Amino acid sequence: MKHLKETAFDENIAISPLAIPILAGPGTIVTAMNFVSSGNFIHIGIVIAVFAMMCILTHWAFRLGDKLVLRVGKNVITVIGKIMGLIIAIIGTSMIIEGIKVAFDIQVSGIN
Repeated sequence: MKHLKETAFDENIAISPLAIPILAGPGTIVTAMNFVSSGNFIHIGIVIAVFAMMCILTHWAFRLGDKLVLRVGKNVITVIGKIMGLIIAIIGTSMIIEGIKVAFDIQVSGIN
């Protein structure tokens, strides 16, 4: 039986350039701007309350990240990170393909 050496693991999992657009990306900002621009003070208050709630949830997720890693395990966190990276790569590839289709006016029949 072959045993692998202990792998190096980055203990600071909360800081990730991939997580920043997920928290408040262009889609989130545009949606909030559209919702607020055509709304009244109640709509503005709802948007601010939702953003505040997301900030609080994100803060607690980062504060409890070490306990989560201890409970779930480093290997599971690594696997989830790799799966999320793959999903983001697939979304990016799809966006590039759609951009090329639009830029060159390519019509593909039978495939969306």
